Amino acid sequence: MVEYKACTGCRTCEMICSLKNEGVIAPSLSRIRVYCYPPGLDIPTVCVQCLKAACVDACPQNAIMKDEELGIVIIDEKLCTGCGLCVEACPAKAIVIHPTRKVAFKCQLCRGEAPCVEACPANALSLYTVPFDTRIFAKSPERTAEELRKHILTEEA
Repeated sequence: MVEYKACTGCRTCEMICSLKNEGVIAPSLSRIRVYCYPPGLDIPTVCVQCLKAACVDACPQNAIMKDEELGIVIIDEKLCTGCGLCVEACPAKAIVIHPTRKVAFKCQLCRGEAPCVEACPANALSLYTVPFDTRIFAKSPERTAEELRKHILTEEA
């Protein structure tokens, strides 16, 4: 879960994520991405682990599946061809193609650890198990920014 109003745009989550998963600090290798929109809105984007995930249905190689034990949508890089159909299917834009390995990658909650949550200095990230389909949270960063803009402008009026 993301508390968008709390995010300061520090990108600590991106640094921790890429370091944990790739061994280097590189935002392009992070599974969580922070997008910036005017007027200074920072939108962390992460896979919400949809119960009925569009990316699973879109994958022609069956490389994306649900780990039923952990409840996490995972990608088997050995099966992925990098076709990008999952990228197009994800309503949250949380899946990208790895710049060097040319396979899809996304947040897999570090198999239940989520060090980005621990590292966030603004407490903008949290990890919850909910009894409903999280697809309601799967919005593009642009849509989230627009909703926040409207909310902020309404509060100031």
